[in-house]
Amino acid sequence: MKSKPLLSFAQILFLTLSLCYGLCYAESNALSIPAQFPNLTFDNSLSKEEQAYLGIQKKSTFSLNDIKSTFILVDMTNTYCVSCKKNIKIFNEVYKKARADKKIKEKIKVIGIAIGNNEREVDYFKDEHKILYPIIIDPEFTVHKALGEPRVPYTMFIRKDAEGKEIIFKIHKGTFESAGKLLDELKVICSENF
Repeated sequence: MKSKPLLSFAQILFLTLSLCYGLCYAESNALSIPAQFPNLTFDNSLSKEEQAYLGIQKKSTFSLNDIKSTFILVDMTNTYCVSCKKNIKIFNEVYKKARADKKIKEKIKVIGIAIGNNEREVDYFKDEHKILYPIIIDPEFTVHKALGEPRVPYTMFIRKDAEGKEIIFKIHKGTFESAGKLLDELKVICSENF
């Protein structure tokens, strides 16, 4: 009887370590910047409020192209990643301040993509950490693989070009120093013509 909980714990530990190793190994296929964001669709598990924020219609799937914004800040994360949790406060702050600033409100959207996590894990994670911005699930690592399997946290600065294609023009690996610095950078980016 005592071996069952221990076996379950051992299995959970093995899976967690396997996942962490898979997300943390060296990036051998990293993208060259600038690069086009892969043409991928996501299952729509977002709330009505999140859909309204992103300007997407209620449908079963959507792509980044459906998001009504010129600029998208994408936080690639995992609910079990300790370093990823350090960015939550910063992204929450950027999300709140961008929404309150009339000059950039419609230009910038902040989203997360949870690599290897399912909807239940993400819902719990969002509640536990009071995450304000939408998080898209990537349970089968589709996005992760298409982007060269980068380590998380991994942030992409994406801008739609004149043809409406999503171009990754900057990446940031790891955590951010402060929300203020990131927001200042975003304001400069939004004022530039691409």
